[in-house]
Amino acid sequence: MSNNNQVFLRVNGKVSLPKSQSVVLKDLVEISADKEIKKKLENLSYPVNIKDNSNILISVISLITFIKENISDVDLVVIGETDILISFQDDNINTDKYKKLRVLVVCLLLFIGSITAIINFHSDVDMKTAHTVIYKIITGVETDRPLLLQIPYSLGIGVGMAVFFNHIFKKKINNEPTPLEMEIYSYQQSVDEYIKNNNSEQR
Repeated sequence: MSNNNQVFLRVNGKVSLPKSQSVVLKDLVEISADKEIKKKLENLSYPVNIKDNSNILISVISLITFIKENISDVDLVVIGETDILISFQDDNINTDKYKKLRVLVVCLLLFIGSITAIINFHSDVDMKTAHTVIYKIITGVETDRPLLLQIPYSLGIGVGMAVFFNHIFKKKINNEPTPLEMEIYSYQQSVDEYIKNNNSEQR
């Protein structure tokens, strides 16, 4: 078989598509091949039955079979994942009227929860007494309001949280992922792995 008929497919482990969009091969895999063959492959429409499912799992074997049925004289070389998880998104996802309200409620709950956690921590360790003792050791003066320590300490909590979460309002401090982004990424990876291992709609 001629090298011109050799096709390299890099399988994407997961793709997100609108429900109204037809699934074509270029959405599922990266294709490296002769220009004419590549164009033909990229525009092949892959049949999927969405029904009420938001996730569909496609095996690489079924993908190879589909390609061979449409273009028989190609030599396929597959690299990457063994399965492709298609996540279908609702077309009206960006027109959700209550999205901002839900975000506001979640932020409010997190804010109240954070305040409660900080207050309980300081109450448990008796931070006021600790500041009073430290202030007396440093200055030699005994006072019930060691503001010289309490004010920098309070500001330090805010600065420390900003550094830890790598955010000051909407701006990142550096290009590293934040702990929250890492947790979301790890959670999404676990969800995708679970769907792949327990999906009965595999083609």
